[in-house]
Amino acid sequence: LEEQGMAVITNPSGANLDSGLTTTLLDHLALLRRGRSEAGSTTQAALVFEIDEAFFAKLAVRIKPDICIVTNFFRDQLDRFGELQHTRDLIARGLAESKTTAVLCADDSLCASLGKDRPYPTAYFGMKTDCVPQQSGQAVLESPFCTFCGARYHYDGLVYGHLGLFTCPDCGYHRPEPDLVFEPAGSSERKLTLRVSCSGQMVEFDNPVPGLHNAYNATGALLAALQAGLPLAQSAQALSRTQAAFGRMERFAIGDREVCLILVKNPVGMERALEFVSHADDAGAVMMMLNANDPDGRDVSWIWDVHFEESLLPGRIGISGIRCHDLALRLYYAGKKPDELLVTPEHLNLFDQLLAVCPAGRCLYLLPNYTAMLAIRADFVKRYRLRDFWR
Repeated sequence: LEEQGMAVITNPSGANLDSGLTTTLLDHLALLRRGRSEAGSTTQAALVFEIDEAFFAKLAVRIKPDICIVTNFFRDQLDRFGELQHTRDLIARGLAESKTTAVLCADDSLCASLGKDRPYPTAYFGMKTDCVPQQSGQAVLESPFCTFCGARYHYDGLVYGHLGLFTCPDCGYHRPEPDLVFEPAGSSERKLTLRVSCSGQMVEFDNPVPGLHNAYNATGALLAALQAGLPLAQSAQALSRTQAAFGRMERFAIGDREVCLILVKNPVGMERALEFVSHADDAGAVMMMLNANDPDGRDVSWIWDVHFEESLLPGRIGISGIRCHDLALRLYYAGKKPDELLVTPEHLNLFDQLLAVCPAGRCLYLLPNYTAMLAIRADFVKRYRLRDFWR
């Protein structure tokens, strides 16, 4: 949107309740009233908001968005939202009342179900069928049952979590055909090359935020851009010049080493991070952090649903945060020996220890949940002059 000449108003700090959106609008009140740049030429403002799941149902009808993207449904803040069907129903209510154009992930059964029999414009994005790993989906823990009849889904292929080629054997509900399809065409620790097709057009670009889950984020953004009337090729090239949001695959250098922050806050997110780090050629040390404050969810039982045993990282692992001992116990049961676990709630001291043993030219990977990430990143802002996350 910015590269098409629009002035984008957004909430980069993650303040996604009504108070946060109101503050963001007040901060840009002059632009919204004026509709012109300082140079005097007409500038169209584009509002791009990330909205809390529960508040979306309340705010959508008041905001009346032109386009809504729903990326996926994974468990988050169990003590606030409960199970996923409840979260899905909140989003469904907001979509119905706002009558917006919906951009949905075809590979997520819960997400795609929002578009079934929907009378308003709906578009889907997903992975190219022959690129989806051929798995049965028997290991699916999240949303294994049909939203409409309750039967267990059959999977012809599974990407990760519950994303894949699903079909209900009883009522026949199945993965909708995506309007925009993507296929991975190469990856590294710093980028993921994607090949995207839509309406007979094909474009290949490098997404600078790696990880397969970020391929879904990128292609969802692309499809939303197309729904807004933007051209595919230019939008894809604009994406290739983006940067990671704070704490989401964010990298920075400290001398001859690097640090990479990967936010994790649910079982699937942790498994994606573990897989990424286990395949990273530059991994030199690993540190995890687990808090249990209100924004994280007080219930950390989700760590027992993570398949640590299948992606157990070798060597010593540092563990910090308010619930560091809970996470250490989980890793112990996954097979880590006590002398392979460095456990302390003092996160900066632990970070310094791990950075000191990280070989030159390698990366220290940090896997914190939400408030843990905010805490250690605030320390990094002071120490290493990183940009404040709200800027």
